[in-house]
Amino acid sequence: MKNLDSEIDEVARFLEEKQKNFDKVMDMSRAVVRTAGQSITLLHNNEKDSAKKKLAEMKRSVDSLKKIDGQFRYQTLQAYQEYTEAFAFYTIKVDKKIPCREEIDVDFDAYLLGLMDVVGELKREILEALRKDDIKSAEWYLDTMKQIYDSTRSLRFAEAVLQGFRKKQDVARIQLENAGSEILQFKSSRR
Repeated sequence: MKNLDSEIDEVARFLEEKQKNFDKVMDMSRAVVRTAGQSITLLHNNEKDSAKKKLAEMKRSVDSLKKIDGQFRYQTLQAYQEYTEAFAFYTIKVDKKIPCREEIDVDFDAYLLGLMDVVGELKREILEALRKDDIKSAEWYLDTMKQIYDSTRSLRFAEAVLQGFRKKQDVARIQLENAGSEILQFKSSRR
């Protein structure tokens, strides 16, 4: 039987390696979240080429992160959902379509949570379109928001199964309702 000191030394070596992996995962996750925010800002400013470069950078980081995140799934989910939000926003704004999960290459949780988050970015695009008197674009973004919300409305799972989804779903519904009201007010003011 091993003595206690050698047992503890073995555990310490294992935990030191686990700590290094955790630190690496956290650094990479923070970088993905930061880059997602930059990409979204670039898209709102219509800097599509720069946003596309940020997406490519994020994709490389996400692919690397997936290789080492096994023990730290809870900590990496935010990075994956932020990546999903940025990817979906780019695809909606540039390609005029909602991307499927396989295109983004994330798991179900990250996909659904990221889609709920992109609704807020679409509302911001509506407000910008109205500011420019572009009712057609505003209505297109509203229809896209509605499509995302309506497609996910029937999903009802316990918080332990899909953490954070219900709250994001409620926020998306409120943003959708508010965006619809903004468009109606805009149309009324133009009559």
